[in-house]
Amino acid sequence: MSPELDSVATAFVGSAALTSMFVVLAMIGTLNHYHRPIIPVLGALMVMLSCTYLLAWADGTAVDTLTLRMTMSEGVFAMLKLLPFVFLILTALLLEASLRKRPEDPLLALLESESGSE
Repeated sequence: MSPELDSVATAFVGSAALTSMFVVLAMIGTLNHYHRPIIPVLGALMVMLSCTYLLAWADGTAVDTLTLRMTMSEGVFAMLKLLPFVFLILTALLLEASLRKRPEDPLLALLESESGSE
């Protein structure tokens, strides 16, 4: 595999594993006696473990907690690489919202006309 494709695959696998970890933590954090989280938790754990296995297989290492930690850190690094694009899009959206002219509000016009007539 080419280094660029390997980097993209590693970033994708790491991000999927990190997102699955967040899902597991959210399911555990929202437990109550009406909540049945076993299927989503098992699904997220399957995704997390399969991503760890794929990364260990690609690197030629054993599947252990060190590989799981490496997978999570790859996900964090991949998401950090996307932050400049997120900030650029957020800045454009905030500029658009702040430069847009607000439409005339008919209720404010009615309030002003009633206060002037008294």
